[in-house]
Amino acid sequence: MKTIVRALIILEFAAIIFVPGIYLSRPMLVLMFVSMAALVVLYWFAMFWVSKKDAQKVLGHDVQDDLFVGKLPADPSADLSRGRLCRDKDRLVLLKRTDGQARKEAPCTEIWSIDIESITSVGFGKVLPARKGFILYVGEDDFRFACGKAAKDRSLLYKLLGWDVPDKNQA
Repeated sequence: MKTIVRALIILEFAAIIFVPGIYLSRPMLVLMFVSMAALVVLYWFAMFWVSKKDAQKVLGHDVQDDLFVGKLPADPSADLSRGRLCRDKDRLVLLKRTDGQARKEAPCTEIWSIDIESITSVGFGKVLPARKGFILYVGEDDFRFACGKAAKDRSLLYKLLGWDVPDKNQA
C-alpha cells in the first residue's frame, strides 16, 4: 500500500509540475493539490499509525491509557521512533507499526519499555526546537518523547503512569 501511495504522490506531483497550465484548469489544480495532501496523510498513517486494536492484539489485553508519541533517539542524527506508548501492567511499552508480511502475524512490535517504578520524575516542554513533549527521568538518564497532546494536557501522562495529577500550582 505504501508503494502505491508513494507512486500516486509522485505521479500527481509530476502532473502538476509538468502538464502545461493550458490543459489544467484552476479548479482541477486545486483538486489535485487537495488529493495530493490527502495522499500524504494516508502515507503517514500507513507508515506510523498504531491503532488501539493493534496494541490490544500484541499486548493481549485491553489498552486503557495510551499516547501516540515520537521517541527521540540517543543519536541526534537518527529519526524519531513513532508509535503508541501504552501502559502494560507495571511498565510503559512503546509499540511501533510492523512493515511488510510480518504485519499479518503481529501488527506492531515492542521497541522500547521501562518499569514505571523506575521513573523518578517527569518534565514537560520543548524536546526538539519545533516540538513540545515530555521527558521521563530515570536516575541519571532521561528519555524524551515528542507529544504535543501530552504537553498541553499533562494529566494524560500522569494518568498513563498511574500517578496522581498534581495541583496546577505544583505542576
